[in-house]
Amino acid sequence: MVDRQLGIAVVGCGGISNPHTYALTQVPNARLVAVVDIDESRALDFKTRFKAELHSTDYDAVIRRDDVDAVVVTTANDTHAEVSLRALRAGKHVLVQKPMALSLELADQMVAAAIQAKKTLMVSFFELFHPAFARAKQIVDRGLIGDVFFFKAIMAWYSPNLNVWRFDPRISGGGVLLDGHSHHVAYFLHLLGNPKIDTVYSSYGALNSNARVEDTGVTILRTATALAEISGSNRLFEPNAQMNFNFKERLEIYGSKGTILIQPTERPSLKVYAPSEPTNELLAGGWDAPRLQPVPQLHQPYSLHFNPDENPWVPEHQHFVDCCLDGKPVVTDGQFGYKVQAILSAAYESGRAGRNIIPTELK
Repeated sequence: MVDRQLGIAVVGCGGISNPHTYALTQVPNARLVAVVDIDESRALDFKTRFKAELHSTDYDAVIRRDDVDAVVVTTANDTHAEVSLRALRAGKHVLVQKPMALSLELADQMVAAAIQAKKTLMVSFFELFHPAFARAKQIVDRGLIGDVFFFKAIMAWYSPNLNVWRFDPRISGGGVLLDGHSHHVAYFLHLLGNPKIDTVYSSYGALNSNARVEDTGVTILRTATALAEISGSNRLFEPNAQMNFNFKERLEIYGSKGTILIQPTERPSLKVYAPSEPTNELLAGGWDAPRLQPVPQLHQPYSLHFNPDENPWVPEHQHFVDCCLDGKPVVTDGQFGYKVQAILSAAYESGRAGRNIIPTELK
């Protein structure tokens, strides 16, 4: 029996809203009070499919409700800050899709508003809750592959329609750096315990389209002890065996005593090479694939580009709800989201200037 529930409104009923909203229906101490969209038909569809208590086009009326404790913001990028600020100033907790804002100034306002309201502000970097990513973090924290000195990651897919909002810089704020690199920047920070970033270098462009934002890019982050090479494209022609569309993701984590490989669309999704660690004699000197606990069947729908049995969406929302109810800090709070935003801002500056950038906002 659930003693306390967090009343939640989901704002924005587009594509990415589906995994967010479904995940909330599987969190016992979450109550889906409302779904909101400027298009009433979409809000009604979400209400019907996810059994929300009400649907609305009037966001301000919803956040005035006493039974709405938190807002999950899944609108287009250019409204993330505005919608979040209105919720925070109304005394609501907020979980917002990345990027948290289209400028550092707005991101800073969001952090300040959360502090002033004494409410939780969490930025959604859902991959941190994927079983393979979470286990890799545990392995690194225990020192099983030694000190991490090199991190290499790619996320790439194919977007056929260049006329959608994601390719409009006024709405999206950018291309594959904001859309894809952001996940791996966040995971790199999380994996290494939020290290200081000394320099950022990035090169990008519309190399396989006439898009108004970059369709391909490479970003290099330097800390005192490690390098990260983060790359990606939204114009990749490479079919994926797990899904009926083009998508690729691969992370390589190199430590002084071993290596971790994560491929979340593959089975197994996690492989570890740690020859100095005790292991079965038949595997000694080779790769090991740790068994990951599969998620319950009801948590598996809307897994997007992950294996359904390793879906990270419910754990992310369970974490948010628990932290709001218990007054505990979330793993990707507003300050963390701001740091990711500052790194990406430096990456764009680097691409324009053609040189390394020292991210002054992070000093």
